[in-house]
Amino acid sequence: MLIYRFKITSEEHDEFKREICIQPGQKFIDFYHSLMESAELLPSEQASFYMTDKKYKRNREIALNPVEKQVKRYDPELDEMMTVTIVPKLMKDAKLKDFIEDPHQRMIFEYHGREYFTFLIELVKIMQSDDEGIYPKCVKWAGELPKKPETLIVEAIAEQRPSQPDLLKGSLPELDILAKLDGIKENEEELADIEENLGEILFEGNEADINALPAPAKLKKKRPVIRDETNHVFEEDEEGEDEDEKEDFSDGMEHLEDYDNIENIEISYSKFGDESDDD
Repeated sequence: MLIYRFKITSEEHDEFKREICIQPGQKFIDFYHSLMESAELLPSEQASFYMTDKKYKRNREIALNPVEKQVKRYDPELDEMMTVTIVPKLMKDAKLKDFIEDPHQRMIFEYHGREYFTFLIELVKIMQSDDEGIYPKCVKWAGELPKKPETLIVEAIAEQRPSQPDLLKGSLPELDILAKLDGIKENEEELADIEENLGEILFEGNEADINALPAPAKLKKKRPVIRDETNHVFEEDEEGEDEDEKEDFSDGMEHLEDYDNIENIEISYSKFGDESDDD
């Protein structure tokens, strides 16, 4: 099995070095993921490999995502420079063996993520291997990519930030449902009737339950009305005593209808006063 071994260095950081082995038939997208993992970088939306000459002068581009670019090219027929639109080959479609033209092929890899890095890539060895392991894989590494100060500050703030409590999981009712309540109006007569008979409504006449209520609620229970022969009204007390057991206060009581006029009332009461004095 034929293996390509590439050395990767950083243009900005000399201490960073990686070596990745990959099969010729594998694609640039496989190389990309292996490089991201070994360099501890997050996947980005924009990244590209550039095939170069020995002096790292760029020519063909292999992009991560589709992009149109305006480039200037010489037109020999018109003998002038022309601006043309090109769409680079995509990593997911391009195999490494189709772009390797030199035993020491060189490339540039540009990473545009949260930060920007440029990597120099060189094919250092083409070899046969009996290793049936998974490729691509990083076989040598040294150094790390420093993070920018602003990145460190953001991460420090995120670590110090207290965890936020979970929001209530219950959902609020829809506004159109709440709008239906706007048409409801209070009926004062119905509310007054309910308040007056609250004890009977809640307990349906159960005496034990009514007695358990506080004093104001007990007063809501209606008592039976009893009338005597003089049309005097009595109400049964809370202990449920019969009228016969009550002291009859109706004897000797006088009513206005028993007198023809107000003068008789005055005479009657004056006689009653005289009798009391004699006693």
